[in-house]
This record gives sequence, structure tokens and C-alpha cells, in this order.
Amino acid sequence: MTQDTNDATTRPSWYTRRHIAPFTLGDTAIDKIIKEATHAVVSWVTKDNKPVSAVMLYRLIDGVITLTSTTNRAKYHAWKRNPNACFCIWEPGNMGRQVTLRGTVDIKKDPLLLRKFSEGLLMLQSRGKPVSEARTLTHDLNRLFEVEATGEDVWTR
Repeated sequence: MTQDTNDATTRPSWYTRRHIAPFTLGDTAIDKIIKEATHAVVSWVTKDNKPVSAVMLYRLIDGVITLTSTTNRAKYHAWKRNPNACFCIWEPGNMGRQVTLRGTVDIKKDPLLLRKFSEGLLMLQSRGKPVSEARTLTHDLNRLFEVEATGEDVWTR
């Protein structure tokens, strides 16, 4: 007696875990997840080549996945040494649909980009309503660097 190899009932139970091609996402689904999600597991490598990951909030700005970090964070220094990174983004409400992106991080110190990021967060919090100037957050990164360099205590004013 021979079995038809096209009959799914003849495949072992582990088969779908090893042959995943029918379960990959198409470009439209990938784009939708990246545009609608707000968080990603972000990875980098330490000085001694150990992988590290953290869940981070991101925004898609001008087609680029954008996140922020202060310069005193390990990931900032790691990406300056080695800009290779990995982002795992999942569909909101369904972690079973995921996109993993591998590439390089481009570190920028751009006040306009930071403003776009902040406004994107505010839009997210207000569920898409326009951001009023009263709710707009600002950030003076140059002043932050100055305080870091001089040790000035700006919190006691």
C-alpha cells in the first residue's frame, strides 16, 4: 500500500514547524504591521559580543523606523561601535504575526526629527487627533549635552 505524499494527513505533526514557507507574510501585511505597531524588540551587541534586547517604542517617520535614546545608554554606545541591529515587530493584539528586520542603525542628533518623533507619540496618545501646541513636547538636546559636560545642577532651580 502506498501513501499519497500530497495528502496532509501523511505528514508528521512537526512538519509545519520545519516547512514554514506557506506561513510567511506578504509585503502588504509586513507594511501594515510596521505602520500600525508601536513597539519592537530591539537588539544590539555588547563590547564582548554578547547580544542584548529591549522592548522599545518606535515611530515610523518618513518611512524610517525611528526610536530615541539618550547618549548615556548602553545601546547608544553599542550602536556607535557596531551599528548592526535587529528589530522584531509584532502585529498589535497578535504576537503570532511578526516581522523581523535586520540592518544598521543610523544615529542622528536632529532636533526636527526628535520633534516629529514626539509629535508622533502625542498623536498616538490622542488616538490620531491633531496635536495642539499646548500638548507639544520639546527637548533641547544641545542643552542636555552642555549640562552633562559641565555638571551644572539644573534640577535645583
